[in-house]
Amino acid sequence: MNIILLAPPAAGKGTQAEILMNTYNLNHISTGDLLRKASQEESAFGRELKQIMESGNLVSDDIVLEVLNRYLDQTTNFNLLLDGFPRNIYQAKTLDKILEKKSQKIDYVFLLNVEKEILLNRIVGRRLCKSCGAIYNVGIDPLKPKVDSICDKCGNPLIARKDDNEKTFQIRYQEYETQTKPLIQYYQNQGVLYEIDSSISKEETFKQIELILKKDSQTDYKN
Repeated sequence: MNIILLAPPAAGKGTQAEILMNTYNLNHISTGDLLRKASQEESAFGRELKQIMESGNLVSDDIVLEVLNRYLDQTTNFNLLLDGFPRNIYQAKTLDKILEKKSQKIDYVFLLNVEKEILLNRIVGRRLCKSCGAIYNVGIDPLKPKVDSICDKCGNPLIARKDDNEKTFQIRYQEYETQTKPLIQYYQNQGVLYEIDSSISKEETFKQIELILKKDSQTDYKN
């Protein structure tokens, strides 16, 4: 099966991607990781991509799709989990064409729904332990009295990322509204979109996804 996760910022997409990958042995694809790897290639394409990324300019849709297509030409695991891609209609339509040439298609698109106010609270309240990677939230972890300063797993200080602020959130959310949200109707028309309540715990969120996947009992997703 091939899955896409659609979600606004801070909806828990990364968390659900990790659970899905580990549970169903999916081939988790991050276009950001693919771009970084391709930019290290000793080739004209790699050097051009590296120059674009180091300059801070946006990588064009066509280059992103080219990098993805090259990866799909090499992979043998077509249980794909696309995280953060596609971001717009052009990418979605081109992805469909790429997959069709490989006798593949998108089977499930899970839309993680969360109200904007909850998303903002998640962003501005997020704290990260630089030592062990644990993540907390001062707004929704009231039972962790040390969350503002100390990690209760390793005892090291917690920090707020520079981009975890309201201004950055509003910019990212607007980008989602204008570029990514139209994908909802696109995939609804294909009959593969499933809306998931992601305002609850990660475990309860995943249960909703799992119930949908288990309806197709004829396919062994774990291989």
